[in-house]
Amino acid sequence: MGSLQSEVDEAVARIRRARTDLQSIEAKAAGSGLPKSVMETVSAFANARGGLLILGLDEARGFTPVEIDPAKLASDLASACADQLEPPIRPEIDIAEVDGQPIVVARVEEMSADRKPCHVKARGQERGSYLRTHDGDRLLSFYEVHVLVASRGQPRDDGLPVLAATPADLDSDLVAALVRRMRATRGPLFTSVSDDEMLRMLRVLIDTDDGVRPSLAGLLALGRYPQSFFPQLDITFVAYPTVTGEPLRDGTRFLDNQSIDGSVPIMVATALAAARRNMTRRSVIVGMGRLDHWEYPEEAVREVVANALMHRDYHPLAQGTQVRVELYPDRLVVANPGGLHGPVNREDLLAEHISSSRNSLLAKLLEDVEFPGTGRTVCENRGSGLLAMAAALRAGGIEPPELIDSIREFRVVFHNHSLLDDEAVAWLSTIDTAALSDQQRLGLAFLHRNATITNQQYRSLTGCDSVTASKDLSSMATTGLLEKARDRRWTLWRLAEGVAGGRAEEGRNTQAALWPSAAGPADATGVTSARRRDRSADIRALLADGPRDTREIADVLRLSPQGTLRWLHRMEDVSELDPRPGQRSHRWKLRHG
Repeated sequence: MGSLQSEVDEAVARIRRARTDLQSIEAKAAGSGLPKSVMETVSAFANARGGLLILGLDEARGFTPVEIDPAKLASDLASACADQLEPPIRPEIDIAEVDGQPIVVARVEEMSADRKPCHVKARGQERGSYLRTHDGDRLLSFYEVHVLVASRGQPRDDGLPVLAATPADLDSDLVAALVRRMRATRGPLFTSVSDDEMLRMLRVLIDTDDGVRPSLAGLLALGRYPQSFFPQLDITFVAYPTVTGEPLRDGTRFLDNQSIDGSVPIMVATALAAARRNMTRRSVIVGMGRLDHWEYPEEAVREVVANALMHRDYHPLAQGTQVRVELYPDRLVVANPGGLHGPVNREDLLAEHISSSRNSLLAKLLEDVEFPGTGRTVCENRGSGLLAMAAALRAGGIEPPELIDSIREFRVVFHNHSLLDDEAVAWLSTIDTAALSDQQRLGLAFLHRNATITNQQYRSLTGCDSVTASKDLSSMATTGLLEKARDRRWTLWRLAEGVAGGRAEEGRNTQAALWPSAAGPADATGVTSARRRDRSADIRALLADGPRDTREIADVLRLSPQGTLRWLHRMEDVSELDPRPGQRSHRWKLRHG
């Protein structure tokens, strides 16, 4: 039997449960040979996080096998991946079985950042590059192609002169503070030059044919009002009254709404003040007592906003897009244009010092640009900003943030629940944790809310090193609290059967959409054996206010779209919901009468 057989078994169970292809799984009938759309899917998997392609299953018939010539299909697939894609792809291809019938399966790995985007050669890079979405392939936009191509090298957008500006557009107080700091901390090189020479050395000022002009980085870091020249290079802060961002019944759309202008240090400080103005205080359990903290630690908010401004895309294609800070009742979201830059592994960002800046000149300047009147600089530029953010969240008893990279945008999401709230403490009291350390109990509390945990997440959560994290997780597995689920990228840990309950079981279903190995064992019908809390009542309450689509429902319930679809299909089957006609944009509504 093929080496990919176990992956196929689990993948088929998942798509049959969901009744649709998934972000990491695509099945095609291929009864008449290799479908033309297969190369789009391979491109999409390679440009995203990889995936499993299965040929020989008919989605319209519930993913049942169709008759194929497996040897020829496998050969044609290998040839097409090598000849029709640029760069060529050489996936792991095998012949496996579903319901006793042969199928062809290919494991497509994510392409390295210095080779993306993978595109269909005959259509060219701009019209033939694809990205994997929920259950299909989407053509990359011109801007997304630009982001991927730019990630192969070092962009220079922040170092270009702003020809419409002059040195008089710089803030004299910010410039003076920078000059003093450089002379005090950077040695004799900067003590022996004039102020103007220093600003040229730092490329704050650039000599052009039209005279001396500030660079974009210099204007952003030290400008009096950079938005005079780039109106959209600012921050929008919005506090929403509902978790979906929808207005209240009385028409209230925002609790607070502010455009934040100025230089980078001014924008960071103003955004922090806006967040503080709209945050609440909450209690965190510490030992036998409680401490009151801001809903989100100020240090974490400051770091994530500074990172967003420092690492955002400043290419002309992105200069019409702001950094967004969005406060919801249950979360804080900070988003900036442009995804992660360079060879950065998202999973390591909160556990290791990683520095790969899209804007190297701006990042270098912000090491020495101070927040006015504080003596504190905007950043360290040592890859430590996200680590400091994780440490601040950890001190506040909040789990690590969610990091979302969609090529065109990078988002950081803080959830405002405490890991050790009353419910988590009550749940931990039902488990024998006498032999565990405090950080191991924290890991269990994290798994009470989430389906899986990785070594990197455990390190971010607890502040320990990689070796300690491995020992802690392994020892909890030895005592029967955890079990290992190995993914091709890294080791995943989850609560063992019998230990999981409540929200953790829901998390298994949520994470199954992202991690194939995180789903529980399935029976012959493809239904996992783990217990789930019934979400039908929650869905009925949501739909009582009117129709909603799957994504809206999933966002409110904090489930994956696939997990949400399972509940919707169950309610559809028992006639609680109007039947779905099949459109992807369908809005679900309660059946009346």
